[in-house]
Amino acid sequence: MEEKQGAEARRDAVGTPEVRAGASHEAGEPAGRRRGRRWPIVVGVVAVVLVAAGAGFWAWHEQPGFCNAVCHDPMDAYVEGYFDDATLMANAHARADVTCLQCHEANIEEQVTEGLAWVRGDFATDESGHLTVQGVTADKKMCATGGCHDWEDVKAATEDWGGEAGVNPHASHQGEAIDCSNCHGAHGPSYMYCNACHDYDVPAGWESPR
Repeated sequence: MEEKQGAEARRDAVGTPEVRAGASHEAGEPAGRRRGRRWPIVVGVVAVVLVAAGAGFWAWHEQPGFCNAVCHDPMDAYVEGYFDDATLMANAHARADVTCLQCHEANIEEQVTEGLAWVRGDFATDESGHLTVQGVTADKKMCATGGCHDWEDVKAATEDWGGEAGVNPHASHQGEAIDCSNCHGAHGPSYMYCNACHDYDVPAGWESPR
């Protein structure tokens, strides 16, 4: 009798299997809820990593070195000239901390087209490694814009060119018919376009039609 009462007392103290299972389930609920609360943190961390990676890629994309990071042919010649060739207008821009994309404004459609042309090998280069077909020309609208060149200052700098009164290559009798890139070569030698008819002084390092 005493043994039976002792067993019942122990069972009451420990609880029946059903009670113990219920207690275990109740004890496990807070842990389950804690696990459930972790997924927003994980999602947040992943989002922060993706945003940081995207920002880093965009910052790299803005740098001249991005241009030939993959597309060595044909972009090596352009990037090397930008950094290293003091005779080029591109290098003058580099020394003034002007990046490629400040002149070559990027848009998605254009970049996709260029990327596909590169993948297909649908381009040709000359002996210097430059593209034989240029898709970008520089005009007054592109160059004489806010934060770049002031057109009135440009004209004033070339008054009486070569000591000849009234001669000014930037105040041409052809007016706006000539683009800046008719004379100024960013990635190759500049060209004294006016001398197809005239005989003006040719700046050092420039080419002349005669």
